[in-house]
Amino acid sequence: MAEIHRLNDNSDRLDPAARQLQQLDPDLPDFCCQIIHGYTPKKPTSGVAWETVRPAVIEWVVAMKPRTHSNARRLMMMTGLYVAWVWTVTGTDLVPSRVFTNSLILRYLADRLANHSEPYRFDTARQLATIGGLLTSNDISRLPTPPQPRRAKPYTDAEIAKLYSWSRSLTTEFKRERAKAFLGLAGGAGLSAQELMTIRVEDVIITGRRALVHVRDSDQPRTVPVRASWVRTLSESIGTRTTGYMFQAYRLLEYPPHELQRFLSDNPCTPRPSASRLHSGWIVSLLDASIPLPLLLQIAGLTSVQSLQPYLTFTEPHDLDDHIGRITGEEVA
Repeated sequence: MAEIHRLNDNSDRLDPAARQLQQLDPDLPDFCCQIIHGYTPKKPTSGVAWETVRPAVIEWVVAMKPRTHSNARRLMMMTGLYVAWVWTVTGTDLVPSRVFTNSLILRYLADRLANHSEPYRFDTARQLATIGGLLTSNDISRLPTPPQPRRAKPYTDAEIAKLYSWSRSLTTEFKRERAKAFLGLAGGAGLSAQELMTIRVEDVIITGRRALVHVRDSDQPRTVPVRASWVRTLSESIGTRTTGYMFQAYRLLEYPPHELQRFLSDNPCTPRPSASRLHSGWIVSLLDASIPLPLLLQIAGLTSVQSLQPYLTFTEPHDLDDHIGRITGEEVA
């Protein structure tokens, strides 16, 4: 918990009204108070609807006990959008038992989120059902787990070389540092776009030819050793800095990777730089290196062996004869 609280850079300047949220949850971190108190949804849910539902949304989100930036942001966004929709459409009293009902959640998914992806709809339904289950005795059904998405194909060695060249050929040092931070964190530590936007200079420890990345603001906090081929790139992205975010950009509250995606669009490369493809390559390289599965899951922030299934199609083929001795126990791994 001490490491999580360390992430707050603005505790001394926390608005007194935001600090009052800790009366509802004394252990609520200052940075969560700041995110929850300062959240405002985009139109069309802003205005009268948001001002009306805001106190209830804040109370219910605090009851969920968020402890990281990402949890606080996700809870405020999903809950705020849903409750504002409920109040606008039904005008119901803002009490949990009337707001978090099975019929309203299913109607929200069908009407408001009809054009969203299946994983987003599933994640929203799961989050709303969790809140409803905590605050009410309502029986809320869960959506079936969506099919496992097909993972992005890892880059080839030739494509990786082009990405290296791209990061070194951008027109300003600032752009080059941002590109290298992106490549070093996504390619070297396998971080998602969401996670890499949370990493600060202080979270990266470089000693000689080795580097560690401490992933603190995540649903799966962990320490990740960086692949050796990316350590230099990661080090160059820091330069002489001793603090600040590794990828230097404004963080949009509702979607922190927005500026990352904008940067990649404004500075094109063939192939297009992709956090998901770099992440896939990182996972596959560990599978090919025969890293023990429990350890691989730990450093990847994954929770089940099944989550590795989509990557197996990209691993190197193996011949039975090459491993028969280890399979029978005649040879030691």
